[in-house]
Amino acid sequence: MLIEPFAGETVGSVFRRLATRNAVPAGELWTTIRHERPRLPLRTTPELVPRLVEQLADLPPGFFDSRRADRLFVRCVHVNWRHSNCSMCAPLPAPITRCRRCTNGEPVEVRTRAGAVCARHRRWHYAGADRDLARAANFFRAERCLTGTLWERGIGPDTGELELATTLIRATDLGQEDESHRTALARHYPEAVRLVALATEPWAERFLANTNVGPIQVAALVEAAVNAVTAGTSHDIDAVRASFHAEGRETVIGLDWPMRLRHGRSPGLDDLGRRILTFAPRVRATLLRHTDARKPPARQPRPSSRHAQV
Repeated sequence: MLIEPFAGETVGSVFRRLATRNAVPAGELWTTIRHERPRLPLRTTPELVPRLVEQLADLPPGFFDSRRADRLFVRCVHVNWRHSNCSMCAPLPAPITRCRRCTNGEPVEVRTRAGAVCARHRRWHYAGADRDLARAANFFRAERCLTGTLWERGIGPDTGELELATTLIRATDLGQEDESHRTALARHYPEAVRLVALATEPWAERFLANTNVGPIQVAALVEAAVNAVTAGTSHDIDAVRASFHAEGRETVIGLDWPMRLRHGRSPGLDDLGRRILTFAPRVRATLLRHTDARKPPARQPRPSSRHAQV
């Protein structure tokens, strides 16, 4: 019996569903394949034979070839180092589980331009969850921001920025510091997306990339950004945008205490800022990850005519 595949479905997902549909353990199906291809590893790894899985599932050749529209944007030489979903350089997002309502209850894994929310069925589906979001308009706004603005900055559900953002937001509530990332993201998704969007805007990118800006100033920026997005007002967010500028060896911070700081001087962090300061290098590296440039894959050298004749 065959299955109906979903757009962007992974090789492993199709393989597992095909085995389940035919009441064959996935390990047994893999053993059968290894009888024909004994060099394959003992561990069930259908990702190594996508063309064979296409044949088993009666899918058209090339079904598992990724669509450019699903790729995360990246800076590369092919577009003058601007962000683009270049077919040669841009990576696919990490696999995510699809909404169970969309798949009629089947566990399906895809690599598509999507986040953690199904707008069609108004469900939270991250990591296999299935939670009603009928009255949570802020989650749908966050999903549009993630798959729009953030996607075009190279940021997806599992590229690291959202995990960092939930960690930073949880730092404001000591009673929730021990919860898992999955649980925290389900509670703080709108705030986490807003925080990532704010902290990866061009002005913030310039501030964080300035080598004369030290960890204390980084902590001050992130502290202000966390407080602004958790407060939830556009006025607070606009104030953060207007208040952090790096000029050579001077950092200008002008929130509640307008000041001009020399490199290394403390802006007077509160408890949240001091906690952020303990992992400032990780904050900086994660929030600047999307600015990294990609080089195209190296081409394999062409064989010489002498070798070609052998």
